[in-house]
Amino acid sequence: MASSAAQLYPSPSRNALREAFVGKTLQDVHGPTAVIDRVIVARNCKQMLDACHALEIDFRSHTKSHKTAEVTKLQVGETSDEVKLVVSTISEAEFLYSYLCLCRSQGKKVNVIYGLPLPLSQASRLGQLGKDLGPGTMSAIVDHPDQLNTAYIYHRISGSPMQIFIKVDTGYHRAGLSANSIQFQQLVSRVLYHEQSGTGQFVGFYSHAGHSYGGDSAEAALRLLVDEIRGLEEAATQAFPGQSRRAILSVGATPTVTSIQALLKSKEDMSPGLQSATADLLGLIKRVKESHTLELHAGVYPFLDMQQLATKASPSAAQSDVVNGISTSDIALTVLTEVNSIYPHRSNPEALIAAGSLTLGREPCKSYPGWGIVSDWNTASSPDAKLKTGRSGWQVGRISQEHGILTKDSVAFGQEAEAAPSDLKVGQKVKIWPNHACVAGAMFGWYLVVDSSLKGREDEIVDVWVRCRGW
Repeated sequence: MASSAAQLYPSPSRNALREAFVGKTLQDVHGPTAVIDRVIVARNCKQMLDACHALEIDFRSHTKSHKTAEVTKLQVGETSDEVKLVVSTISEAEFLYSYLCLCRSQGKKVNVIYGLPLPLSQASRLGQLGKDLGPGTMSAIVDHPDQLNTAYIYHRISGSPMQIFIKVDTGYHRAGLSANSIQFQQLVSRVLYHEQSGTGQFVGFYSHAGHSYGGDSAEAALRLLVDEIRGLEEAATQAFPGQSRRAILSVGATPTVTSIQALLKSKEDMSPGLQSATADLLGLIKRVKESHTLELHAGVYPFLDMQQLATKASPSAAQSDVVNGISTSDIALTVLTEVNSIYPHRSNPEALIAAGSLTLGREPCKSYPGWGIVSDWNTASSPDAKLKTGRSGWQVGRISQEHGILTKDSVAFGQEAEAAPSDLKVGQKVKIWPNHACVAGAMFGWYLVVDSSLKGREDEIVDVWVRCRGW
């Protein structure tokens, strides 16, 4: 039997971690460490489920950003009778095995998509999961006929046909095929061959709108979502011309999927462009659902980050008024570190933190020229200016492996460009909002969990959530 990631990359004991951290405050622990606010995570997950429920659309949670059982449960929700997931590594599915078994025992339907075109080397592990969890539980994505050799391995190990999604390129150009290409038709033929032989079963089409990260409004995100749905509808037409075969059309990325929350606004709160995009999407959803099953998928939305704020794609879950866009109050993940040194004598004051590219990643953000934003937690107010809400006036301006250099966060000062951020002290703890939560989170083995609803105890560690490791 193939080795699992749990055997090769064993997780630390959650009980030992809880004993070490629960009850302490963030001032008590050494950094760098990853901190999440479970109130914000739960709020973001609920807003997503509520929006999908209101539009009567299925939702498939991607676990790649957090890689924990606890956040997966919040993504799925307590009342759902289906558990539909996407994983970016087989280790995520193996890590969630106990949870998935529990869901199966409760009579819930389980299906997990391995989110990359399936390599031959991973087919046996996917097949073992399919054997243990039962027929129809594990799905693979393909975008080349040779990948379908995995179906023989999966079928031999699991005893059931491999569930197959065809990856369609709807504009991102990372993976997938154009629905109008000869390669697409050749792939469809091979998939149907495996269906006839009993080693595979066609399920639907899958796409990812990663290019939506370049948008700057809910309208732009909704337009891309419309294009993506139309792209998969066209794929279904090209694959089965003149037939009425029902397929799952799985579309999404966090900007496009969270933008549907704008549909819950009243028309009076929408711009004319947003009203038009909303009408187009609602009409398309209604039409597509007559012939196919439409589902949305997204991953980083439980945490959010500076990249997501820059897209301006969705309303804030923290605000009772859905007119407001997402803000730093919607970001659940921060990186806790401390100030190692200060350099007030430089032409522009700077400080050194023990958090570089191996803590924050090296992912840029289009809204500012830095690698993370220092929040106003545990910092004094700027003596010279009123800053944007939640910001300290400092950003991670330069990074190397373990070093981060704090520089002035000019965006935080708005029109008051000459103002200076507050002084920092050696040994001072600070919290940083990362540009990309998926990458920053991957630098850590677990998250320290706080709860902002505990008034007076907002910095108390209430739990530790362990991430899975390996691939």
